[in-house]
Amino acid sequence: MRYELVVADPAKNITLLVLNPVENRAEAARFLLRVPELGAEQVGFVIPPQTPQDLWRLEMMGGEFCGNAARSFGLFVARTLGYSGVAEIPIGMSGMPEPLTVRVNVEAGTAEVAIPKPVAQDTLLFTLAPELPRLRLPVYCFAGITHVIAPGIPPEARGAALFYRIKAQVQQSLSIPQALGVMFYDQEKRLMTPAVYVYATDSLVFESSCGSGAAAFGIWRQEALREGEGFCQVAQPGGIIAVRVRKHRGALEAISIGGPVYLREHRVLEEPVSNPG
Repeated sequence: MRYELVVADPAKNITLLVLNPVENRAEAARFLLRVPELGAEQVGFVIPPQTPQDLWRLEMMGGEFCGNAARSFGLFVARTLGYSGVAEIPIGMSGMPEPLTVRVNVEAGTAEVAIPKPVAQDTLLFTLAPELPRLRLPVYCFAGITHVIAPGIPPEARGAALFYRIKAQVQQSLSIPQALGVMFYDQEKRLMTPAVYVYATDSLVFESSCGSGAAAFGIWRQEALREGEGFCQVAQPGGIIAVRVRKHRGALEAISIGGPVYLREHRVLEEPVSNPG
């Protein structure tokens, strides 16, 4: 199989944009995630417009929503269509029932996307380990991904085993969409470490950054905001994502994430054909 790729780098959350048609996206994603020199954390498949009325569309590897991928794709489309300066680019995105608008600055290499509000939010009580106290953690359910904010967990307790304990307990209470994220937050270092599981590919990645996870974190940090706009910069292992939250009478009205996106070179990669004999 031959893959034509653009490698996007939004805060080191390396995202592969696959430009050519692929028959089995789950298998393609599993292969591409294992290619060491790519260092990818997620894979999206580009669908160009078929008619003048269609939008450019990005389908993620598990049909999930990803804010960083949406930002990257918006900048890619703007450059592909020859835009310059500041522009607003409408795109279609998996996990989202309606189009998204990505505000890009082509020369500066930045992209910001307004994310639809969570469809539900709650707090759940978690038993993470016998030696740890039970914790009540906030949970934000977006259309294509659910996020748990996990502050105050000792660094040595973080890891895949803890993630899967949280995942099992979330699934007892909620119907999970295409993906689940746990945003581990080190309050001393003020650093958020995202872990994201995609159901269709059965893949767990401790990501360098997560856009929709940053949005959930921003909502949590601005919980006390009653009126107007709140802003925070969410530091993650790969860099910073800026989050804007707007509220009216305590109700969330709008949320967006933004920051630099680096689009690397186009690449062509050949997947070796296995010989069953």
